[in-house]
Amino acid sequence: MEHSVSLYIHIPFCLSKCTYCDFFSVPCGGGGIPDTYIDAVLQESAYRAEINNIDSWRTIYIGGGTPSLLTEPQIHRLFTGLAAVVGEKLSCETTIECNPCDIEEKKLAAFENAGVTRLSCGIQSFCGNVLRTVRRRSSPDSIHLALSCIQKYWHGLFSADMISALPGETEESFAAGLDSLLAYKPDHISLYSLTVEKETPLGEKIFSKKIPYDFDWADALWIFGRNYLCSHGYEEYEVSNFCRDGKKCLHNLAYWNQENYIGCGAGATGTIYGGRKLLSVRETNTRNIAAYIDFWQGSKKTFTEIPAETEYITPETAAFEFFMMGLRTSAGICRETYEEKFGITFSDKIEHLFCDWEKTGRCIKYEKNTRHFYALTGKGILFLNEFLESLL
Repeated sequence: MEHSVSLYIHIPFCLSKCTYCDFFSVPCGGGGIPDTYIDAVLQESAYRAEINNIDSWRTIYIGGGTPSLLTEPQIHRLFTGLAAVVGEKLSCETTIECNPCDIEEKKLAAFENAGVTRLSCGIQSFCGNVLRTVRRRSSPDSIHLALSCIQKYWHGLFSADMISALPGETEESFAAGLDSLLAYKPDHISLYSLTVEKETPLGEKIFSKKIPYDFDWADALWIFGRNYLCSHGYEEYEVSNFCRDGKKCLHNLAYWNQENYIGCGAGATGTIYGGRKLLSVRETNTRNIAAYIDFWQGSKKTFTEIPAETEYITPETAAFEFFMMGLRTSAGICRETYEEKFGITFSDKIEHLFCDWEKTGRCIKYEKNTRHFYALTGKGILFLNEFLESLL
């Protein structure tokens, strides 16, 4: 029987780090991404495919860091190796993240020849002052050059990331940026509200009042952006994700639908769900890149000593995550799927909570193929955390 799972690969290298970023990344400098890291990732992916009986990739997502720093030979080596792991050509949705400054015709051709079907480009803002403030490598000019190159030479799906309410952004500049982006007709847009993390340089300045920041205004600007995209033909199919013509990101849907996925690379996380009465296993690889490479390139591996942290998730926690992830989507969650997955019925508390939220216009209930679904409305999804707290 075919056993297909999604694969996430982390490329934790950047030329410079944005001041708001709390993802794991390290500077690669002039040396570029080491070939040994690519080899280690392929070794790990082969091992994880074997122990989980994986015979095909449902989706592949290459994130970072800055995966677009990969050279053309490395792109070929990585994707050829991933195909060889499962003994087939890559025919699934295959996404790679890109910085606008790295986009050129030759690199796009290398991606396409390697089997990449979906490009995710981190725009974030079209405002030069904003980009400089958060130390983005890109500028408005380089962004427009990249988008023009994609429009001319890229034949796959194209997604763009934007962040609302970065310091220095105004409603006018943000609206102008969205307008500029839509001129290039991306298939998919991820619109994120800035998450201010205390451990980041930007977070330190905001929380110490060195940079003025209005969190209420930031929330309002994100809502403005959401409404703007919805009014221009984009479907909000998940809290922060919008698409045209049904072109959703299948890889991200795997996360939201609690499907199995594995993570390869330093700092990557994967989860294999246990189902009824069984523990789920979530593994997060070490962030020590040298230790990661040394282990997977070593000749004397002891697989009980993989440099990773293992978390065992109880069925009760997995059941809560079912709501936490599923209610982020416009489709919501299915009662029958919940009962089949966890072997427990919807409690009266859950049913009453949905009924109460339906009365206030924050939830809808609907049937599809004799199955019962519950979803938060555009109004309700703004209060997702409140709903989840009520479940506890």
